Amino acid sequence: MTNLDPRPTSDRQQRVLQAACALFLRDGYRVSMGAVAREAGVSKQTVYAHFENKDTLFHAAVEQLVLPLHATLTPESRGLSTTLIALARAHQTYVMDQAHVALGRMLIAEAPRFPAAARTFFRTAIDTVATRLAGCMAEAMDDGMMRREDPEVAAELFLSMLHGLEGDRRLFGMHARGRKAQDDWARHAVTVFMHAYDILPDASALTNKKLGKGTEFS
Repeated sequence: MTNLDPRPTSDRQQRVLQAACALFLRDGYRVSMGAVAREAGVSKQTVYAHFENKDTLFHAAVEQLVLPLHATLTPESRGLSTTLIALARAHQTYVMDQAHVALGRMLIAEAPRFPAAARTFFRTAIDTVATRLAGCMAEAMDDGMMRREDPEVAAELFLSMLHGLEGDRRLFGMHARGRKAQDDWARHAVTVFMHAYDILPDASALTNKKLGKGTEFS
């Protein structure tokens, strides 16, 4: 598993990483280290001092881009149902971000040319989220808060339900759902998944008659 640390070790590293994120989102993997240096206002030597090569920089940039998703899976006292709602909320923001859609579209187009970059994006943006979610579900199963099944299958099923066809609609430039419709989809996916796996609601969720109503998706 990658080390998803949201705190770069220096101000210059932060500037380089922010510049890399902006350029990768705009131009895809073809971005040069020199372009990143210019965007960050540092020398190319400074970029290489913090990141060995473009692959390393791209990996770090993708980690930064998906931090909001991973933040919902940080171990804490909240229960699984609250985690699912938080992840659904973060996922909707991620899926509806046009820059992320554009990056995904470019990586698919450039995958034959830059296969390592495509694999990095999948592992960091998708696979690690699924793995961490499976871990949360396994703990819930052990605590009797979720019916015991294969947690990896359950995690993949939940993420697939969240994604639906919306990511594909945006990827292929089709008419996409608006924010309210997409939030309704996420709320419905969480509700159906909890019923399917007999997931008990957290104490904080018991005050809501319908899961997801209130502030969860506001």
